[in-house]
Amino acid sequence: MYRTIPGLLLVLAAQCASADPIEPVRSWEHYRNVLIDDGRSGREADEQIAWMLGSLRSMDRSAGADRVGLPAPPFAFDAWMNSEPLSLDRLRGRVVLVRWWTDTCPFCASSAPALRTLHKDYEAQGLTVVGVFHPKAGRDDPLDLARVERVVAQRDFQFPIAVDWDWRNGTLRDWWLTGPDRPATSVTFLLDKQGVIRFIHPGMEYHDRSGPKGHAMCVDDMGRIRTEIERLLAEG
Repeated sequence: MYRTIPGLLLVLAAQCASADPIEPVRSWEHYRNVLIDDGRSGREADEQIAWMLGSLRSMDRSAGADRVGLPAPPFAFDAWMNSEPLSLDRLRGRVVLVRWWTDTCPFCASSAPALRTLHKDYEAQGLTVVGVFHPKAGRDDPLDLARVERVVAQRDFQFPIAVDWDWRNGTLRDWWLTGPDRPATSVTFLLDKQGVIRFIHPGMEYHDRSGPKGHAMCVDDMGRIRTEIERLLAEG
């Protein structure tokens, strides 16, 4: 019901085999260094990254249309950080952005500034950002809150963070890993003030500044998300 990226899985497997704590990916450049440290040549690392960015540009951005208009399923998370446990009933009356992310993914690392910006720009206007950690590396390991705390601190997330450790059988399954095949698990949902799903970004990456030309689509996607947030905030 979900796809993974083969090159990324090789890196994650290497990290899982190490006794050291899993190091969060900080950027695409850091991810390139991780690939090289894992035995890839510079050319091979660049080819892998180009392939991954190609999958981002070709992603079907209508994926998830089958979920739009449905009431969001309940939260059933393993833990919360930066907040008391939240429920959709408690969030009624606010627009809610829910984004699944992880620590070993360059798409998620590059989207971290966007989540901080959206929280800063719209929280006072009625938006609640909920970042949901779901592990890829070590996903069969016991719940490791210290690992989540490290990456939350490293990415300076000040908004509520939920932990969906057993995401294959947890909240992500109920929200996303049903129905048609999905392009990614790093999905973003926008809920209206009544808790109805009104917009879905089906995964990978978005941010305000484009940087390399391969990221221009990320800027377009960020603009779409801003537009939808502002539209939902303006609704009665």
